[in-house]
Amino acid sequence: MSEVPDQPKPAAGADFPDVRSAADLRCSDVDRDRVAEALRQAAGDGRLTLTELEERLEATFKARTYGELQPITRDLPQGPYPLPGGNPAANWQQGRPAPARAASAARPPLPPSAGPVRSGERITSVLSNEKRQGRWEVPARIDVTSILGEVVLDFTEAVVRTPEVEIQTAIVLGSLTMIVPEGIDVRLDEGTNILGERKMKLREPVTPGAPVYRVRGFVLLGEVTVRPPRDKRRSILGH
Repeated sequence: MSEVPDQPKPAAGADFPDVRSAADLRCSDVDRDRVAEALRQAAGDGRLTLTELEERLEATFKARTYGELQPITRDLPQGPYPLPGGNPAANWQQGRPAPARAASAARPPLPPSAGPVRSGERITSVLSNEKRQGRWEVPARIDVTSILGEVVLDFTEAVVRTPEVEIQTAIVLGSLTMIVPEGIDVRLDEGTNILGERKMKLREPVTPGAPVYRVRGFVLLGEVTVRPPRDKRRSILGH
């Protein structure tokens, strides 16, 4: 009579995950990419600000389980990301709103995802100050001219509908300040710099899927600064 081999025993002290529901299952790169694409679409629709987009993208690529991924899009038309074995995810994967409940079947459909994109804007500051802040729509290209003036572009609450924004500069004895959340990809491309300064003060790594800002042009006895928003708590303390 042959002996039955001993079954392998768990290693002493091993800490295995406690899977109680589908929400505890590990999500994949494909799942994270789908959520990231939904977030980019929502930002293009004006549903998310640049700060919200950056925060949610960061949470998306840090998510390990479906339970962590679900809340990220809960307030968007697609709804929470579907759990394995739950409702069919075909509509969600195509970027469409989740099917309406019976009680709300009479509601009109949501508008198309991407609204019209402004092709460009010209900002000129001569012995004056120009500022864009709050919830403003960022065009695909911004031409900034600052002659003995100051231009401030605050992208913290801006609506960005394009994956890439070009900023063309002509700074003469003036300045351009870009206020951008950490994690956004800002690139100071090569340009003419004559007795001027170009400062990059963003310190955090770029968040995957974030919009790209390309800054080109020339600086003559002037300054271009890219910095994150100031911490309100530190500002109150005077630091």
